[in-house]
Amino acid sequence: MSKTTQELDAAGIRDPGLRQAYAVTTALFRDRARKRFSGRLMFPPAKRPYFDAHVGFVVYLDDLVDDPTLSTDERERRVTELETAFRAAESGETAPPPATGKARDDAALARAYVHTIRTWDLSFDSLWRIFDGQRKAVHTREYATRAEIDEFIDDVTLPPAVMINQIFEPLSDEAEELCRQTITSFQLLDFLWDLHEDLELGRIYLPTDQLRKAGLDLPQLRKLLSAGQLTAPLRELLQTEIDRARTHLDAGRAWPGTLHPTSRPFMELDIEVHDRMIAALTANDYAFFRKRRPGLGFSSVVMVPRTLSAISRARRIYRRAERDGYRVRAPHAAGIG
Repeated sequence: MSKTTQELDAAGIRDPGLRQAYAVTTALFRDRARKRFSGRLMFPPAKRPYFDAHVGFVVYLDDLVDDPTLSTDERERRVTELETAFRAAESGETAPPPATGKARDDAALARAYVHTIRTWDLSFDSLWRIFDGQRKAVHTREYATRAEIDEFIDDVTLPPAVMINQIFEPLSDEAEELCRQTITSFQLLDFLWDLHEDLELGRIYLPTDQLRKAGLDLPQLRKLLSAGQLTAPLRELLQTEIDRARTHLDAGRAWPGTLHPTSRPFMELDIEVHDRMIAALTANDYAFFRKRRPGLGFSSVVMVPRTLSAISRARRIYRRAERDGYRVRAPHAAGIG
């Protein structure tokens, strides 16, 4: 019996078509976000299919919006195709998807995530807002001000964050605001970490008005970074953005403590990853920005010992919670999503 099969059994998901949809979604998550995939092992087996569906959806849509092999119009069309599959699943259309290809992945992801939304009482309004925000992002190559970047975060980053906060089972009303602060920090740090990659795609998430104050335009920034050179005004701008991310992270640092104990090891480790990102971005006079670096995740060499420790601790926490009567909530009735 496969691990995925055991997890679906633990979750009580019995419908064959729904099980297949979740299995496809787990595979999409694994293939597209390998450095974060081990994080699922920090959750009870019965919660992992829902975690996979949520993160699988987020990374699948992000990859689609950033696909360098597609034109802008083709990416917008694919966002709309994926939204159409989600609206069909939301309305109860569960015809067997094609055996292979993008249409199969769209349909499977839609069915699994719509079921997750219903199981955890999440907001479909938030889901449609994510699609609207990503469709706008397809056509946006730069952001003039920090306010425009904040709007992107509000439209694209925070709706799925608030949704997964519910899957993490918050124990207090303050959890959502702490979630917003933490995930805003994560996004700002990701913008900096991916600066080289985004520039290659013709996109930048540094506010261009601040870039101009540093005496630079985009071609000059590309030239400096490709040569491994950083001017003093550019270092000052980078430090300002790092400080902004750190401020949000500090404001949200208490988030794990407001969640059910079975969700804390994952979020505590994720915060540690981003603390390490801050340290890496600033080390050795911003040497990080002088050349493109690989991503940092749970399976990165530097994080593997901490990840294994967090998985072990999470299992102990879950066993203790289970003995005390904790159960992951029952799935939404199969056949209605």
